[in-house]
Amino acid sequence: MSELTTPKPSIPRDQELQIRFALHAAGIGTWDVDMLNRQIALDERCRALFRLADDEIPTYETVIRHIHYADQDSIRQTVRQALQPQSDHQFSVRFRSIGTDNNNTLWLNVKGQAYFDNEGKAIRLSGISQDITAEIAAHEKAEAAERLASLAVEGSDAGIFTVDLSTDDIDFSANLQYIMTGVREPVVKKRNILISHIHPDDMPLRERAYAVAAQTGTLHYEARFIWDDGSIHWGKIRGKYYYDINGTPVSLSGICLDVTLQKEQDRLLKEVEQRFALSFNNATIGMAFIDSHGKFNMINKAFAGLLGCTAQELTGKEYIEIVHTEHQQENVQLFKELMQGKRDVFNQIKRYRLRDGAERWVQVNTARIINQDDQKEDILVIAFDISNEVAARQEQQKLLTLVENSSDFIAVANLDGTITYVNDAGMKMLGMGRKTSTITRNIRDIFTLEHLVHLEKHVLPAVFTQGKWTGRQYYTQQETGEQIPFHTNAFRLDSPMSGEPIAVACVARDLRAEQEVQQALLESEYRFRSLVEEAPVATALFVGPELVIEVANEPMINVWGKGRSVLGKKLSVAVPELKEQPFLKILDEVYKTGIAYHEKEAKAILVINGKPETFYFNYTYKPLLNATGEVFAIVDMAIDVTEQVLARHKLLEHQGNLELEVAERTEELAASNEELAAMNEELQDANANLVRSNQELEQYAYVASHDLQEPLRKIRIYADLLNRYEDLVPDHKKLVEKINQSSERMSMLIKDLLEFSRLLEKGNMTRAINLTFILQSVISDFELIIEEKNAEILIGPLPTIQGIPLQINQLFYNLMSNALKFTQPDTRPVIEISAKVITPDMAGSYLGKSERHKQYFDITFKDNGIGFEQKYADQIFEVFKRLHNRAMYPGSGIGLSLCRRIVANHSGHLFVESDPGKGTLFHIIIPGL
Repeated sequence: MSELTTPKPSIPRDQELQIRFALHAAGIGTWDVDMLNRQIALDERCRALFRLADDEIPTYETVIRHIHYADQDSIRQTVRQALQPQSDHQFSVRFRSIGTDNNNTLWLNVKGQAYFDNEGKAIRLSGISQDITAEIAAHEKAEAAERLASLAVEGSDAGIFTVDLSTDDIDFSANLQYIMTGVREPVVKKRNILISHIHPDDMPLRERAYAVAAQTGTLHYEARFIWDDGSIHWGKIRGKYYYDINGTPVSLSGICLDVTLQKEQDRLLKEVEQRFALSFNNATIGMAFIDSHGKFNMINKAFAGLLGCTAQELTGKEYIEIVHTEHQQENVQLFKELMQGKRDVFNQIKRYRLRDGAERWVQVNTARIINQDDQKEDILVIAFDISNEVAARQEQQKLLTLVENSSDFIAVANLDGTITYVNDAGMKMLGMGRKTSTITRNIRDIFTLEHLVHLEKHVLPAVFTQGKWTGRQYYTQQETGEQIPFHTNAFRLDSPMSGEPIAVACVARDLRAEQEVQQALLESEYRFRSLVEEAPVATALFVGPELVIEVANEPMINVWGKGRSVLGKKLSVAVPELKEQPFLKILDEVYKTGIAYHEKEAKAILVINGKPETFYFNYTYKPLLNATGEVFAIVDMAIDVTEQVLARHKLLEHQGNLELEVAERTEELAASNEELAAMNEELQDANANLVRSNQELEQYAYVASHDLQEPLRKIRIYADLLNRYEDLVPDHKKLVEKINQSSERMSMLIKDLLEFSRLLEKGNMTRAINLTFILQSVISDFELIIEEKNAEILIGPLPTIQGIPLQINQLFYNLMSNALKFTQPDTRPVIEISAKVITPDMAGSYLGKSERHKQYFDITFKDNGIGFEQKYADQIFEVFKRLHNRAMYPGSGIGLSLCRRIVANHSGHLFVESDPGKGTLFHIIIPGL
């Protein structure tokens, strides 16, 4: 046994008195027990804390009389342990003190130390006392908040467990079993089975965590779990010990979160209990002296430890440097008032800045120390580490905020159905009035009789037997009576102690916005079918690679001659005569490649009323793409031009016969001319019919473009509404984004198609155009992207032509946009625009004919972009034709089609030359003034 003596004070007596004054100013009392003379000495603060009357002498009996009877045994045991020679002779105990009338109980925290003589005999007990009633009350409130927050945890994916420390029995949720073992099926609830799944390398970490938890009451560690399939998963465990009235731990409760995907290194927060002692150097609480200039001149180890450094490193350093920036201004003002004598002490909760840049929350008591001459001398700072308390309060607030600010309906009810909690969003959705009146109602009040039967027969039995139920329910809006559809997740809440059900909770999502989107989609589909069925030309929709006839209007039904029985059948089955013709192969190629196909005056043999007949059609096969860019259907639009083709054939036949007969029968010239005139008249009628059909097709495209805009606007509005839900699950959010993207792309295609159809009419808008002026306007539109790509634009002399300014502006805009879009990485874009005069004969080689009296120009747009193979030179001018991936080079695929139509409107021709990796050269052959 080591010989212990009463330690000699390491500081002067006057400073000891100053320390006592500072402790008293901080609400801390001091006490001393002389065991040899059986005397107890209490300062004024301790007498008040121990509830002694003014006339009561502090003896063992009087002090014990003012201690709550339930706490007396624990105090005796604690003191006996401190008096054992083999102990560390220090003790800390919490108990309640009571007045003479047993009212107005105070909670005290008493810390002390036993002192021995050279023979190992206890001679003295000394220590401090502090009122912790407010701390205990705050702790009880925090526990109540934790219980409320646990309701939200029960509905999450966290695993929950409770351990009875007296028997080592464990109760845990199915989620905990799955997180630790990977098994969802029920198993025997044995603690050692779960522990066996902890990675062997992490067992020491777990043991250290439990050792810390035994001291702090809080368990917190991370470990790897080995599942039954051999895979490794990470879990974060947080738990808390619960104590009986004697302070003995009786149970451990906590949660386990699967942090496999978001694993990150978290520094474990360790609560360091500040131990008080009579000697300054050995004090367990952080204490420091600061001079009148705000610099440290004496620091104990505990205070230096708060900042992660040594006392020597802090000596001479300014106190304000360790205070967080947000608190410095307040701290300077309080220090000023302290030094001016306006106040003797002040308390703060603030952050200290550590040497490594981290932050630490502390409770600081600061007092002014006065010497015997009543002169201001030093400032004493006493600091308590409260980082864990702040962190715990922040975590509790997060959980409460999560529940209260959720946009879903969240409610908890007792087993008899009495509502005990509804969040604000739920109150507002169902018009339930004030919370004080709502929590006395029954959950069955929000259901109609029909839906109440479903609740009693299906929902509640599943919740009580299986622990949860998921499905659709209808809740009654209490103010309007509206039946609101919800997707409900209901689950049972069990007691962590007994495992018995204690309540039922639910989290429900309002489905009205989703139903409105579905309705808008149905309306859009109905509108599309109506447009197809009412189209003035033969139109049909073939779905899937087997080309099932989904929709066909009356003109197309009449073309096939099979009646409406063809609907829902494969095209090859409904119109079998097409098997020997090229159309089915063309459709299959369109479906595979996604490239539209157009053909004029195509010959088709169709069986009408059992008899094969020959027809001629102008038709288009247009692929339709889904949200992922894959072909899912083909639109077939056809115009019957049989009469025109046969009339032309007949005209050519008669013209040939006429040439043979001219030489032989000159006398019949007049009659033949009359017959030829009749044929020309017939041909004109046929051409007029063709023009009328084209006009009807143009009008249909214009009307369809406008009619399709309305349902698209609705789809985008409802998609935006869904996207505003902050708690929308990621999978649903992706679907909403796909709907929005597809709607925007469809809108762009419709607008481009409308612009394309408008090019069919020139009107009376032509005038003389200075091409240089038009080009400069276009370049100004691209000023930002030209600057961004550091592009060089070279413009040669350009002519003045007769044309439509708006269309020529669109032509130059589209060509300039292509040149800036399809650039090569790491190569500065260079775009050259020039013009030269060409002969009428050369122009005729491109246009098919030319007028001798006109001047023609070859206007070129040349770039050094990515280029393409020359074999695609004609395909790029097809509507919706694309050579590159949409994600890399966005666009609708109609721009160059517009360009060719604009040039054709001006009696010109547009063609292109290109080479991969070298660039592209567009030629505009166009007449001048």
